[in-house]
Amino acid sequence: MLASIATTFTSPLVHSLTLFAIFKILSHTKFKPTLFSYLSVIPLIWLLICSMPYPSVLLIKHLEDKYPVIPLESAEWRKTDAIVVLACNYKEDDNLPFVSRWPNCSLQRNLHAALMYSEHPMPIYLAGDILGKEDKYSQASHNKAFFVKMGVKNTDIFIIPKGVNTETEVNALASLLKDKHISLVTSASHLPRAVAYFEEKNIQVLPIPVEHLNRINVSPVVGLPNATSLYRSERAIHEYLGLIYQKYIH
Repeated sequence: MLASIATTFTSPLVHSLTLFAIFKILSHTKFKPTLFSYLSVIPLIWLLICSMPYPSVLLIKHLEDKYPVIPLESAEWRKTDAIVVLACNYKEDDNLPFVSRWPNCSLQRNLHAALMYSEHPMPIYLAGDILGKEDKYSQASHNKAFFVKMGVKNTDIFIIPKGVNTETEVNALASLLKDKHISLVTSASHLPRAVAYFEEKNIQVLPIPVEHLNRINVSPVVGLPNATSLYRSERAIHEYLGLIYQKYIH
């Protein structure tokens, strides 16, 4: 429940307008109405900043740049013992084309891992429980089906249908990955938090970042507010809040 609320309020659109409404209500009370009237402008300025291209890039770039891109041709990842791909999501709707059932985060993580396997076959480990209320199958089993379709041998895929978030996925995989050096494939902005969870379990990790939401080299640019920038900011805020939870609460 708490995680669901936190996820909802990572959206700049939600938390900015919520704060704006709260400050506006307080500005009509007898307790420092002028102060709250001025404060009500701050959430709107923050919403504008989050919806602009360059500020949103700067917000997420610190996360995405923490680990370098590892090319498929690199010998570095081939020295690891296994590939671990963290789950994102999947739409259980057979009426959709196969590719349309995967959000971008899942598609990029899985496709990159499949390309790695085609270059140098090694075991692939997957976790993830049933997420949707109407879903019948686990995220791990859906991801396994993706890899089989991409030509990965059944015998090279190991799944644990447990875990509804990064922390619980890592907990589910930890016993299988004991004493292994893994190539961890996940979204670039998600890696700082994911790596920390694995290292807490004494699992050696080589981070493999994918799904970058900005270029490696960016220059200052003036652009109008747009939905893409809002989404980029939301992803960044989600990860920063996750890191705070990871460090101070869990």
